[in-house]
Amino acid sequence: MGSSGLGKAATLDELLSTCIEMFDDNGELNNSCLPRIVLLMHRWYLSSTELAGKLLCMYRNASGESSDEFRLKICYFMRYWILKFPAEFNLDLGLIRMTEEFQEVASQLGYEKHVSLIDISSIPSYDWMRRVTQRKKVSKKGKACLLFDHLEPIELAEHLTFLEHKSFRRISFTDYQSYVIHGCLENNPTLERSIALFNGISKWVQLMVLSKPTPQQRAEVITKFINVAKKLLQLKNFNTLMAVVGGLSHSSISRLKETHSHLSSEVTKNWNEMTELVSSNGNYCNYRKAFADCDGFKIPILGVHLKDLIAVHVIFPDWTEENKVNIVKMHQLSVTLSELVSLQNASHHLEPNMDLINLLTLSLDLYHTEDDIYKLSLVLEPRNSKSPTSPTTPTEFESDQDEADVGETRQDGEDG
Repeated sequence: MGSSGLGKAATLDELLSTCIEMFDDNGELNNSCLPRIVLLMHRWYLSSTELAGKLLCMYRNASGESSDEFRLKICYFMRYWILKFPAEFNLDLGLIRMTEEFQEVASQLGYEKHVSLIDISSIPSYDWMRRVTQRKKVSKKGKACLLFDHLEPIELAEHLTFLEHKSFRRISFTDYQSYVIHGCLENNPTLERSIALFNGISKWVQLMVLSKPTPQQRAEVITKFINVAKKLLQLKNFNTLMAVVGGLSHSSISRLKETHSHLSSEVTKNWNEMTELVSSNGNYCNYRKAFADCDGFKIPILGVHLKDLIAVHVIFPDWTEENKVNIVKMHQLSVTLSELVSLQNASHHLEPNMDLINLLTLSLDLYHTEDDIYKLSLVLEPRNSKSPTSPTTPTEFESDQDEADVGETRQDGEDG
């Protein structure tokens, strides 16, 4: 980890001093990931304004023969923070003010080079991260958009991936932190919207299948969604892949025996392979291997990685008995969070039709309960004595309460 002999625990001041000393006289960082880990994870322990305040205090109080060198290294550390996490210096008003105060102190002390090192005036706007539109509740009697019938699987997969990435890249460190610590979505609209998109896709898949009156037509819709799933896998969009497979695996669809009889053996084989890929068996071992083997742009199954964060948070305390930062926990959390943050910044080459995006968004916002969907399934293919009396999900998608919240297949209102 490059913790420079800090061991398993250290005070915040010890962490900061160690990070600062890792920069050489030219501002180059030695081969260590510790500064990035500390800057990524600091909000688990104190606010960005408080961290900048600590650095300013260290800068002001520097004394002795090496004070000039130490102050310069503090500014190199600040510059590194600005370069690696620029959004914080655009969105956090307290951090902006503290940085401006830092510049004023450096100027008063005659360090003009320091002033330029921590300049944040050219940081672009990240205001798009603040904007979370309210989800429109359309009457549950409304019919899902017929857009599905007119788009090829690759077009559907690309537009769904555009929507997924747009939602995913808005999730901030503090959104993840809030969910992991509190275990709920209260006061977390960005993550809530991301999960609503997942659940909307899952329900939309079911409604598209159930919108067709005959078993043959429903089988054709399932076949098309399996092809969409294959394209999603090619695009490395695992989250939407999970939503699509989860929708197809829901009991409102899996119970349609007449419909399934019209599926080709090849489609059934592909469906089983996709289901196995995102199965929770072995702690999602198939998904984890496939995800790790992918490079570049990819979208993770968010619920899986949130579970990883929760597991670490539950096992390890934030602080040791000596009131020191638990470095083991900080590092383990940073492994998952660092990957999520880096993936949010990955660029894609999608060129969506925004009119189609708007239509698709309306389709996914249609509001139906689990019971509504299951009742529709029963109308199309009435139950026999062995059929379940309420909606269920298959074994592969059963989940504990944490996973239900973060969206494998939502089980609100389910009895079995």
